[in-house]
Amino acid sequence: MNVKLTDDAVADLPLHEGRAELLDEILRTPGTAVPVLDGSRRPRWVAPVAAAAAVVLLAAGVAWTAGRVLGESAPPPATSQPATPDAFRVVLDQPGWAVTHVDQGDDLGGVGYENGGATLKLDWYLADGYAERIAHRRDEAGSDGTAVDVAGLPGSMWSAAAGDHTALRPVEDGHFLEVRGFGMDAAAFAALLPELRMVDQAAFDAALPPDYADDGNRRARVNRILDGIARYAVPLLPDGQARSAITSRQSDPVQLGSDVAEQVACAWIARYAEARRLDDRTGAQQAAGVLATSREWPVLRDIEADTDVPEWIWWASDEVLAGRVPQSWQPSCAG
Repeated sequence: MNVKLTDDAVADLPLHEGRAELLDEILRTPGTAVPVLDGSRRPRWVAPVAAAAAVVLLAAGVAWTAGRVLGESAPPPATSQPATPDAFRVVLDQPGWAVTHVDQGDDLGGVGYENGGATLKLDWYLADGYAERIAHRRDEAGSDGTAVDVAGLPGSMWSAAAGDHTALRPVEDGHFLEVRGFGMDAAAFAALLPELRMVDQAAFDAALPPDYADDGNRRARVNRILDGIARYAVPLLPDGQARSAITSRQSDPVQLGSDVAEQVACAWIARYAEARRLDDRTGAQQAAGVLATSREWPVLRDIEADTDVPEWIWWASDEVLAGRVPQSWQPSCAG
């Protein structure tokens, strides 16, 4: 969805060439210089949930093949029954480590921590991607890695370079976990792995800082963001679209604001595109007028330094004001 994604982060995704091309096609229109919501200025270690979901769905079709290639070195993913159903999210409860970023959907997500110059990123994925992910790590390192305890299950750890470490926790509750550590030695990284705690949504929310949203206050926070937009965007949404339909699963304040602002902007871009298709000048003028207010939306000003979403919305609004339907707006709004 909305995380700013760097080239380094994209390169870290375990994509084969054909799938990388498909991901690029999802996000870009070839031959143009059109801005796309790629999240390149968001926290550097988190992959967008929407892109990760596409990757995992594709992995379902190749997991059996990956297992055949690995042969005896790739037994079926280990499974166990968690004490708490739906406990596939993960938190770190250790002194000195503070949450820096959260990105979550219904089944995919990640959370990052920082302690001085050290960072830890924890990402959970659907089980279908496990065979390919561990094959990628083994191929990249040229070994099966070091056996380690990762949150109570036997996992594997690799160190690509000093201060750059990866660990995989096998499948449990339909998900697997990948842990990345930077700015610490291998011993310090390995010592953190058994301290990770697998939790359900309620326990995950309880472990977040106070300024992060949870299931108990997320709707109220969404409404506050919409109230700020509605002071300038009149009407807030096109006819027939209910305010209650603007929802989010995000907890991180930047992610939540990005998600809500995108949905409002995309609703008006879609209405403008449809009005142009129908030669509805009144509808097109209304959509353009609302999008023209986007530079005043408080949420976009608040998150401008942390995400590309305001830049993309303002670019799309400028295109509409110039009488053009923004190129590639549909893939960008699909997340």
